[in-house]
Amino acid sequence: MANNSDRPTDELFTGVDDVTDDDREPEPPLTPEERPRGILTPTDREYLCGLKEYAQPQTDANRRQDIRERVANGLKDFVLLSLFLEPDEREKIFEAFGPEETEDVLAAMVAFGYLGLEGDRPRLETCIEHGVLQGANVDKLFQSSGRATNVDVSISVEYNPDIEKLYRRFEDGQELTDAEVGALVRAGKINGDEIEELVGSPRGFPGVFAGRGSGD
Repeated sequence: MANNSDRPTDELFTGVDDVTDDDREPEPPLTPEERPRGILTPTDREYLCGLKEYAQPQTDANRRQDIRERVANGLKDFVLLSLFLEPDEREKIFEAFGPEETEDVLAAMVAFGYLGLEGDRPRLETCIEHGVLQGANVDKLFQSSGRATNVDVSISVEYNPDIEKLYRRFEDGQELTDAEVGALVRAGKINGDEIEELVGSPRGFPGVFAGRGSGD
């Protein structure tokens, strides 16, 4: 997936200011743009962005419950939207977004689903497969030929290693993989001489040969 880290913070939000070192209250990281109600009301958006607080715990709890219920019902509405919204109406929605904003909102939908499934990638893969299969066959509900029959989705997530945690394990004499040792080398935490010593010591790392041939 392309790295969009150089793009402005979510274009669905406006008014993001730099935080200064004065006595003012820190600005919220995101300020919702003014737009009509969607799944969330304008007040919901202000609440989620930290722009609105409630003195009474019960009022705060009511707001959170309302948001949960609106989101749950909004998600259920996608069953109807995917099946019955006319194609030209659907096209107008995506045309109004434009390419970049379309990618942003769809990525946010996937992110919300990923978080809701607690990072269960196989389950998310299955959901995406079923969704693409249903979408591919929406206009073929009553046809026996030309229907999509299979969709294959594979998701792989790579994380930057926690260098400090790896280095603590290294200092404690715990076994590391060759990839973990390589990450420490690239981060400048250990050097080639230390690797040579490790390979020849009882705590040597499997798969790490530090320039030696595998037959040495």
